[in-house]
Amino acid sequence: MVADIHTLFTSDFYRIVDFKCRCVDCRTSKPEYSDSFCISFVRTGNFLFNVFRNSLDSYTGCVLVTKPGYERTVTHVHTVPDECTIFDFKTDFYHALLGYYGRDKFFRSNDLHSTLVKTSPETEFLHYQILRRVLTGEGTKLEIDQLVMEVAHKILKNVIPYKADEKINARLKRNHLVTIERAKAYITEHFTNDISLTEIADHCHVSPFHFSRIFKTFTLTAPHQFLLSVRLKQAELLLRNTTMPVMDIAFSSGFNSIEHFTSAFSNRYKMPPAQFRHSGRVSVDGTTTIQYSKIS
Repeated sequence: MVADIHTLFTSDFYRIVDFKCRCVDCRTSKPEYSDSFCISFVRTGNFLFNVFRNSLDSYTGCVLVTKPGYERTVTHVHTVPDECTIFDFKTDFYHALLGYYGRDKFFRSNDLHSTLVKTSPETEFLHYQILRRVLTGEGTKLEIDQLVMEVAHKILKNVIPYKADEKINARLKRNHLVTIERAKAYITEHFTNDISLTEIADHCHVSPFHFSRIFKTFTLTAPHQFLLSVRLKQAELLLRNTTMPVMDIAFSSGFNSIEHFTSAFSNRYKMPPAQFRHSGRVSVDGTTTIQYSKIS
């Protein structure tokens, strides 16, 4: 497979790899062997990830979870070359994951080599924040490590055997994958602005009515709900990792009033922002480990 592959960041237990395919036709690649556990966000394009009698239809909004020790091939089905962000974990970390998730069917079954997990607005935003911190050099190692750990937890607690989404057919992907890629990038880059449905639709070159329908088909959420989730996730990160006043966090996360922010945050997290900050989940200096729960 012809591709540009660059390591963007290396930690003690993983590395972040930028993968950009350079194939110009739809051939199936030669078999490749994976010797590491990976979580891969599909940023652009569409490809079939073929592994042991399964062909995983991968496109924006999907995360590939691949176990080590298996062969796979890739078939390109979209004219736009695919791009992925790959979180490649070291062997010791994978064994630690098995200690936590090893009872899940995906990890117990030798017939399940890889699977796809649908992203949420929160995981999309975490992925965006990790890339931004890595590419700008603004993030500390501890901060990036913590974000990667949160991504891993959110993805792995939702791992289920793969089943294709029948509503997203080949024609819809051919016509509107780029639309959804553009829309999600625009929202995550401009979430602090008072953006409208028409503004996003114009950016994607479709009508607001048509855009609203296809966005919900791909993401399972309405555009305004996606935007709200991104803003709340940003506020959560600031509450956990900074000492900024709650009012400043509200406005820097895109909310136009402290009352709206407090109401939305309390509805999502079941406690007001100030209480969340002091709830003991994580200290602002990073010394307290996040206590993850499988039912969180």
